[in-house]
Amino acid sequence: MTPHVLPVPRPGERGFSLLVAVTPLVNPWRHGALVDVAAREMALALRGTRAAAIYGNRGAIFTLDGAAGQYWSDAAPARIPLPASITATFAAGQTSQGQIQFFPDGGASGGTIVLKDAHRSAAIRVEALTGRVAINAGR
Repeated sequence: MTPHVLPVPRPGERGFSLLVAVTPLVNPWRHGALVDVAAREMALALRGTRAAAIYGNRGAIFTLDGAAGQYWSDAAPARIPLPASITATFAAGQTSQGQIQFFPDGGASGGTIVLKDAHRSAAIRVEALTGRVAINAGR
């Protein structure tokens, strides 16, 4: 059996540069990605709450506590924290606390939740008639 031998690195191929190591720390796109990921996770929780209302044949409530930076629902009662740099408000009235109710027929009370940080924003809209959840990313 032949022993496995690693190739000898050529000059300049060893390790990584300091620029490669520091770039993720100063990348401005990283902050926008944080809002996008938080919006996708919240939209997923909203869709899960809607599905629980439909399949359970009973109403389900999604709750946002923007002041505490967390949200939860009847479908997943564990409180999910938002990243500290992100603020969350309901678009109507700009209140940071509120609920969206989903009904067994798939409809909802409706509403729009806005997530913001210093670099980007995203609006998560829940249609009242259908309960459909959509994300509108902004700058």
